[in-house]
Amino acid sequence: MDKSRREALGGLIFAFGLIVMLIGAMTDLYETKIGVIIMLAIWFIGGALVALIFGGEEEPPEQSES
Repeated sequence: MDKSRREALGGLIFAFGLIVMLIGAMTDLYETKIGVIIMLAIWFIGGALVALIFGGEEEPPEQSES
């Protein structure tokens, strides 16, 4: 997987964690402290998964043979 796709996946994980924290801050669904804890857990687990799955060497860009 190329670098831009890894960055996009990292951005999605970041956004999902932020949404979870904001839901806790703006609603009575759960407390803000719980939202922050869940957000951090999502970031750490998601970051570890991205590093584990896509942590290998990047694929070299393909060059045309012309």
